[in-house]
Amino acid sequence: MARQAQVVVVDSSVVVKWFSEEERTDKALGLRDLHVSGRITIWVSSSSYFEIANALRFKPDYDAEKLSKAMGHLLNLHLESASVDRKLLSRTGEIAYDGGVTIYDAAPVALAEAKKAFCVTDDKDTQYGKLEPRGYPIRLLQNIASPASYYPWSNSLRRCRCCASR
Repeated sequence: MARQAQVVVVDSSVVVKWFSEEERTDKALGLRDLHVSGRITIWVSSSSYFEIANALRFKPDYDAEKLSKAMGHLLNLHLESASVDRKLLSRTGEIAYDGGVTIYDAAPVALAEAKKAFCVTDDKDTQYGKLEPRGYPIRLLQNIASPASYYPWSNSLRRCRCCASR
C-alpha cells in the first residue's frame, strides 16, 4: 500500500518566495520541491492565486510578461485548491473575527483545519502572531525544518528560469 503524502496548506507569503528572492526563500523552495517530488501535497485557498499575482505585480523587478510566465509556472505545479463552499467560507469568517485578521489571512487556516493539516505562513506579526496563540493550526516558515536536512536531493533547489536565477 502506497504511503499517502502529508498535506500542508501554504499561504501566499510562502508561495511568493518561489518567484522572488526574499528572506527564507530557501525554506519556501524546499516545501515546493517536496510537493513536486510527491512527499507532501500542498493546498492553497482559491483566492491565493490572485494574492500571489498581486504581490508579484508590485515587485520592482516584475513586468506584465514576467508575471504572466510566473503564473504559468505556478499553475503547472498543480497545487491542490479547495472549492469555496458555505462551510469553508463560514469557518473562514469565524476565524477572522476571533483572531482579528483579514478573511485572506483566515482562509488558509480554515482550509488547514478542514484538511486536518497545518498552514505555513511567513507573516509573523499579523497572521501567525494573532492566530497561533488562539490554538489555530498555523506554523511559521522560519520554524519549518529545512528539507535539505531530510532529503539530500533538495540541496539543489531551483527556481524557474523566467523568474530568477538561483
